[in-house]
Amino acid sequence: MKKSIDQLIESLIHEKNMYDEILRLEKEKFQVIRNGNMQLLEKMTQKEQQYLMKMGTFEKIRRSVLVNVADELEVDEISSISEFLLYIEDDTVVEEIDKLRDELLKVIAEIKEVNQLNEKLMKQHLEYIQFNLEVLTGNIQEGNSYGGKASEKGKQKINLFDARI
Repeated sequence: MKKSIDQLIESLIHEKNMYDEILRLEKEKFQVIRNGNMQLLEKMTQKEQQYLMKMGTFEKIRRSVLVNVADELEVDEISSISEFLLYIEDDTVVEEIDKLRDELLKVIAEIKEVNQLNEKLMKQHLEYIQFNLEVLTGNIQEGNSYGGKASEKGKQKINLFDARI
């Protein structure tokens, strides 16, 4: 069981390091989105996907450790780290694993916050691009839609490009 515990701790440490890297990347992504550098954003997204694939490996290791411990203890299934901690008698090990789990959850929550900010910023950029496209192609509605005469609604749209094809 000692070997399984060590594997779990090592897996959690690697997983937390990967999440720390993703958090760093997400924070950098905020500046990249703000500056509108889409090529760099694409590269960062690819790097993020590589991290996520590596993290899948650590997740598999963690699950297999839980399965092994369940077999060792002759228990049907251990589905979470919290449940796993119930079977450990050494308080220092329980504290270490619990601390790692809490740190991991904290980093994940922070990633979620940064992702939400990035999403809002990206949405603003897309709305700005859409607005500019509408201005350039003449798809902006003229005037207002409050009252007015019916003839105003049928006005021809102004187009910056008056070329015929």
